[in-house]
Amino acid sequence: MSVAEVMEQLRADKESGVLAQLCDEHGVELLTLFGSARLYPERARDVDVAYQFRPGAPRDDLAVVNALGERYGDLLDSMPLDRAGEVARYAALGPADVLVELDGGVFARSQMRAFRDYCDTQRFRDLMVEVLAR
Repeated sequence: MSVAEVMEQLRADKESGVLAQLCDEHGVELLTLFGSARLYPERARDVDVAYQFRPGAPRDDLAVVNALGERYGDLLDSMPLDRAGEVARYAALGPADVLVELDGGVFARSQMRAFRDYCDTQRFRDLMVEVLAR
């Protein structure tokens, strides 16, 4: 599958509910599309998605990655939001498209938390750059 085909399949599965069902079966409450394929699929080399488990759900990353990989192929890169760093989480939730949101408000709350954490840790990133520049 090409990047464009993966994007087309993701969007079709979003509309049909297939993607939501797949996520629900694996305890995933939120799935976002981010990265270059979101805006420029013709130039992208892969498709970046990020997922977040429902509270209390088993966190089986391998099952999620395998299920997504079986359906969409090797061009799909998956990132678990609960273990991503502040910058990665902000990138995956800031300018992103929601593919699946099983519980209303999950995306907004996660996005606000990611923005807060990104801002709260900016001074540490600035200090690291300053130290490295010495």
